[in-house]
Amino acid sequence: MRTEKNVKPVAIAGAVIAFAGSVFPMIQGADANMKHTPAFGFMNFEQPFVWYGFMMLAVIAVILCALKKEKFSIIPLVLMGVICGITYNTVCIRHGAPGMEPGLSPVIIYVGCAVGVIGVFLDVYKLFKKDTSTDYRYTGNKSVGKRVKTYFWFYIMFLPVFIFVITFNYRPMVGLRYAFTDFKSGTEPVYVGIKHFVDMFGLSELSAVKSKQFLRAFTNTLSLSVIKLLMNTFAAVVISLLLHEMRNIHFKKTVQTIIYLPHFMSWVVVASIFKMVLSANESGFLNTLLLNWGLIDERINFLTNNSLWRGVYYVVNLWKDTGWGTILFLATLSGISPELYEAADIDGANRFDKMRFITMPALANTIITVLILNLAKVMNLFESVFVMYNPSVYDTSDVIQTLIYRESFSSGTPNYGYTTAVGLFKSLVACVLVLVCNKASKKVRGRGIV
Repeated sequence: MRTEKNVKPVAIAGAVIAFAGSVFPMIQGADANMKHTPAFGFMNFEQPFVWYGFMMLAVIAVILCALKKEKFSIIPLVLMGVICGITYNTVCIRHGAPGMEPGLSPVIIYVGCAVGVIGVFLDVYKLFKKDTSTDYRYTGNKSVGKRVKTYFWFYIMFLPVFIFVITFNYRPMVGLRYAFTDFKSGTEPVYVGIKHFVDMFGLSELSAVKSKQFLRAFTNTLSLSVIKLLMNTFAAVVISLLLHEMRNIHFKKTVQTIIYLPHFMSWVVVASIFKMVLSANESGFLNTLLLNWGLIDERINFLTNNSLWRGVYYVVNLWKDTGWGTILFLATLSGISPELYEAADIDGANRFDKMRFITMPALANTIITVLILNLAKVMNLFESVFVMYNPSVYDTSDVIQTLIYRESFSSGTPNYGYTTAVGLFKSLVACVLVLVCNKASKKVRGRGIV
């Protein structure tokens, strides 16, 4: 019998912090926005392999912690500190000048290495969990070599998937280094440190326009996604309850099929349909109908009006996705024991009472689960907005993904460094949301989403 060993999250966090420090400048000009002064660090060091080697040491430290070999992770962490010191001294000697000042990179790296080493000997799980003695055969607490030997053919089967994931999911992440460069079409990337992030949040005098566009897109992304999620979930619950009350099985299936069908239509087709229906021209069905009924005096531009665009967007999303969202709720409703309703009938409960005391409590857990799972995806808003928006409604419709697309492919001289920085920030926010939702899912469902 053995006590299962815990992964050391603080040690992993230290390696991640140290790696994050490598993207900051080691020395930089005094100009905060770094518009006219240079910045020097790992990413524009004369020997590019140094940064890649530093990155690999951080990955090795994290892998060793994940394999529960935390004490060995001290070696790559110490080497990271040594490389940082040598590189910092070299950069200062070669590029130090009266107008230069120290950057944040060495401080962050040394703090991360220190946290990583301390975390090797710190087990935060002991503060929250009790040790349980279990047989290693059931917990898998064996050495890597023994596990590979025991499940050799399973690892061979996994190898193609592993290679695919590394090649197409992780290898492109090296391109995130361009978030810290000025990389314009037809030019070589020039390292500028955190200049693009300074521009995004308006921390310099020269970044007012970019900051306004980014903050507008970020706010729109959150508001559109969250409101759409709440409205779609509410509509799906209501329709599920109504379908559940239907006694004619053939009519019920017909209605289900009709409301499911829009989900299988592409967003391009859906947008084309609603643009024709809502058109302000004579071919616009809705405007013609409202004019004939005397409800309006002139045609309305639904898709070019800032005050109306969001309402149209929410309605289109309800029409397309609500039917598909009812699947989970109908599955939950069909799993409720009929004996509960029979007992309620004996006690004299009416339909409202049965819905209040039996149906809704049974649905509550599923509703919370759906909200949690979808909240992790609120930053991934692109196609539904892209096919419906236009320059007239950027104030209320522009989201982060469309901002990245427009700045990358629709502007005269796109700065891929800036758009990569915006995409990196979006990914970091999405990662935080996934972790928060994973924690909430463990509280509600007893298991996480990852």
